[in-house]
Amino acid sequence: MSIWNLFTLVGGLFIFLYAMMEMNKHLTSIAGNKMKSIMLTLTKGPVRGYFTGLGITIINQSSSATTVLEAALVGAGLMTFQQSLAVTLGAELGSTFLPQLVAFPSIAKFSTFIIFLGFLLLITGKTKKSRHLAMTIFTFGLLFLGMDMMSSSLKPLRTYEPFIEMMKNVELPILGIILGLLFTMVIQSSGATTGITIAMALSGAISLEQAIPINLGAAVGTCITAVLGSITLNREAKRSAYIHILFQLMGAVWVFILLYIPFREERLYIWGVKWFTLHILGTENLARQIAMGFTFMPVINHLIVFPNLKFIIRLFNRLYPEGEEEKAFGAEFVKNHLLKQSVDLSLMMTRKEILRVSDYISIMILEMKTAFRSKDTAVFERVSDLDSKVDTLHKIIIPFLAKLSQEEMTEKESKLCMNYMYIQNELESIGDVIDKNIMSLAAKKMDQNLIFSEEGFHELEHLIYKVNRNFGNLIEALENDDMLQVELVINSYKIREEEKYKELHIERLYKGLAESISTSSVHLDLISYFSRINGHIAYIAERLSAIY
Repeated sequence: MSIWNLFTLVGGLFIFLYAMMEMNKHLTSIAGNKMKSIMLTLTKGPVRGYFTGLGITIINQSSSATTVLEAALVGAGLMTFQQSLAVTLGAELGSTFLPQLVAFPSIAKFSTFIIFLGFLLLITGKTKKSRHLAMTIFTFGLLFLGMDMMSSSLKPLRTYEPFIEMMKNVELPILGIILGLLFTMVIQSSGATTGITIAMALSGAISLEQAIPINLGAAVGTCITAVLGSITLNREAKRSAYIHILFQLMGAVWVFILLYIPFREERLYIWGVKWFTLHILGTENLARQIAMGFTFMPVINHLIVFPNLKFIIRLFNRLYPEGEEEKAFGAEFVKNHLLKQSVDLSLMMTRKEILRVSDYISIMILEMKTAFRSKDTAVFERVSDLDSKVDTLHKIIIPFLAKLSQEEMTEKESKLCMNYMYIQNELESIGDVIDKNIMSLAAKKMDQNLIFSEEGFHELEHLIYKVNRNFGNLIEALENDDMLQVELVINSYKIREEEKYKELHIERLYKGLAESISTSSVHLDLISYFSRINGHIAYIAERLSAIY
């Protein structure tokens, strides 16, 4: 094997891997970042969940990507661990689609034409969607070009004695499995490993007996991506990713056993693959045999797993039980790994995190009322703690949105991202007004034992009620995309009761009312701060109206 063959092999391998990654990226973009929505909608039952995992993995060409997305949804509480199981199993079968595709070696003859067609569509495309389609066709051609380059470069290995001797050892299933496992852990794609084994088989460098164990190891090795993707997620998300390993290991065990059972002078599994491709598909094509050998692995596994799923879950729960982990306060929904998965999912998680911030603000508003009604000094610590949580989430949400804004987005998604930035900034400002301004006035009232006049106290109570009502309407609008609630908030802000209450307080001062004189600075400042909060609420409502 010459140095030029080696260069062609390496070049073909990287073209093949690049084509896989880019085809995944552009197929996902054509789907409009809706895979998350599809998964959430279609996973209500095990059968639908199975076919959802199958379909999404056929589109994104990666069972690991599907499993990571599914783990993120479980971690966010949008999908249960039980729902994720069927998706995981479907994804395992879906990962065998790519090998079935590349087992059409005749397509390699047209690879340069497919590349030309894709490039032509790319330079003439006017819309993002058309360019994504063009890049999908372009990379599809590259996929088969890489396959053809690898196959051509490997032909000298057919007569290279050291390689022949080494590959004889791979016929031992355990050695082939280890080789496939290690290689797939590096490139993180079982489909790519199978594609490479098909290329080697087409060059005559390896046989079916050597390819099957390698692909069996690849099926287990692909789990590493799901494990890495779940590291930053919560315990339930990790459980969803880790059971993927259990399923794949079980499948490997069944096939490993079948590889050691002799049948008609062959191994039972090898004989079964050859029989199926010859009598059902009507071909003895080696590439198709390798692809079918890879597909049969999850098929056999699922025939065993589905009837025994409850027992398997009980076993898994013993190995990795459910449980809440103590962790530092932080974001529950916004995670940086979402940035590379789906803009749509990232925006949905951002909204959930912003709603979480708004829940803390709602409690702060209620505590603000308590501070002026009672002499409970513990209220200051409670509000300060809530404001710290709001600040912590603010420091996570805003950088997350800033990073998200650099991703490729539709005009609607870009607008939503920008408005979420404005909304989060306004919420954080409301928290600061309550904690740093209003609560300091409440402390002053307690320390100096100030008592508002009866009329003044009712006016302040009404303003607090107005703040609470407007904020409640705002959150309902944000949570339910309710334009009616948005209009209620905006219309309420137009009624400037704060100015009227300032005038009434000045009139009481003019009359010399003692309570009004002693509380004047606190009273007027409170009115100003309530007005400021209502201004922030109204501004958020205007931003929501721009979204809807």
